[in-house]
Amino acid sequence: MSTSFHTIPVLRALSAWPAGPCLAALLIGLAGCSDDQPAPPTPPQAAPGKAPTPAAARKPATQRPEDQLPSPSCPPRVAAGLPGPDIVGLKLGMRFDDALNHARCAVKDGTVGFNHRWFQQMRTGNTALQKQGFTVQRGDTSACDYRKFGDAQKCGLGRLVWDHVDEQITVASPGLDGQQTVVGIWRHQHWKPGQMPSRDTVLAALRDKYGREGELTRQPHGTMSWRYDVAGLPLAASSPLFRQCHGPAARAGSAQRWSEGCGVSITADLVPPRDNPELVQSLYVGLMHQEQLLHYGEAMQAELDRVDAARRATEVEKASGSTPRL
Repeated sequence: MSTSFHTIPVLRALSAWPAGPCLAALLIGLAGCSDDQPAPPTPPQAAPGKAPTPAAARKPATQRPEDQLPSPSCPPRVAAGLPGPDIVGLKLGMRFDDALNHARCAVKDGTVGFNHRWFQQMRTGNTALQKQGFTVQRGDTSACDYRKFGDAQKCGLGRLVWDHVDEQITVASPGLDGQQTVVGIWRHQHWKPGQMPSRDTVLAALRDKYGREGELTRQPHGTMSWRYDVAGLPLAASSPLFRQCHGPAARAGSAQRWSEGCGVSITADLVPPRDNPELVQSLYVGLMHQEQLLHYGEAMQAELDRVDAARRATEVEKASGSTPRL
């Protein structure tokens, strides 16, 4: 059994782990932060004798949903009723609003960006999907300069130039409006020189949180993997299922893959600086439940098909009373 897109059940509880035959791995590109609004125009020159409007007082040309977010409610509600591991308290199965609030509390004063599409090959019909994921990140920023094309290309999340990203949390939360559910979580931490932890310290912290890894490699830098079957049993590196259950990619912007027959999967990438392999400059961690992600998307596609079929039937019914003049 295989499919050409990644899918997940909107109504299916993420705690249920059904067994099934193996499914070929599927690939998808994840846009961690969608910030594709048009650049604001260059402000006009002030009239003679009139002071220019301060930059801080100017309103952006377009308003985005993330520009109007209320302050987060901290501390966030604990997702104690949800099973499985977490990343800074974020868990698979969380509702969109709870996850966004939690991430904003975890990354204080972070900049938020929404992604309005996650399943790249999902057939949506006339249904406009909203807030299929989000990114929250903090770090050192500078203002965007839209006057030169080269400088404008440097602008990123929040219409800012990110000179250094300290921390980034990306969450995939696909679903129809009001049904968005967390199906994947990724976190990136990046340390400046003089602040980097040792490799041994990071390894110990990850093992304290997730247990002993199923595999640790140094190719191309350092990758740790924890993989479970659908019954929640850890898979050893010697198991054929361990190889089949490769994924997720630890980096949110990388192609993601998942397979039937695979349960919770965690991947961590430890990237050292060029001059010292025993330090960690960047740490990437990704988390998903592979089979539940597959079933979730299948149910989401079925619901989209049902909604679109109902729309077409309603349009035909309304049109049936109109007779064209021939």
